[in-house]
Amino acid sequence: MELDQIDYRILAILQEDGRIPLSKLARKARVSVPTARQRLNRLVKEGVIQRFTILLDPKRVTGYDIFIGLSVKPSDIAAVVEKLKNVDEVLGVYRTVGEHDLLVRLSVQSYAELDDFIANKLSTLNGIQGIKTNIVVNVVKDEPGPRLKPGTGIRIFCIICGKEIEGRPIKRTIEEREYYLCCNSCAELFDQKASLGYTP
Repeated sequence: MELDQIDYRILAILQEDGRIPLSKLARKARVSVPTARQRLNRLVKEGVIQRFTILLDPKRVTGYDIFIGLSVKPSDIAAVVEKLKNVDEVLGVYRTVGEHDLLVRLSVQSYAELDDFIANKLSTLNGIQGIKTNIVVNVVKDEPGPRLKPGTGIRIFCIICGKEIEGRPIKRTIEEREYYLCCNSCAELFDQKASLGYTP
């Protein structure tokens, strides 16, 4: 799926100011208010915009920003990721290629809290073979989200198998939320789970 010039302008404006009024957004994007509303709703519905949030100034908020590189046994990576996703201190988990298998970003209020996280939460996970900690001492540049360029495409992933959907997706709608699937097999599995009251 391709983003057109209108989508690009709307997203670029929102990356600068997520609180911009709809009328001003429409004016800056050079479209009508109904068009801006329709495009915005579609971008949210399709998952291009995941949420609207705020960006805090790290110099005005106490605490430490930490990046931890993890070397993990390949068969345990998925389990480690699932565990880390539910830890309060963890801000992000990134699958990487290179020196580490995973990069974890967390926010702690003290070195004692960092020590507790490593000793009692991280080290207890099965499969971790190496830990390398990096403490951020100064934020030089930090921009949220990917840098948009004209012609940027929308990547859609199957809700069941996680594979990127290259052709036309199979779509299911439950309670006004849309789910995308890559093939009939995944669609059948999704329908089975939905019939039991479970959706991913």
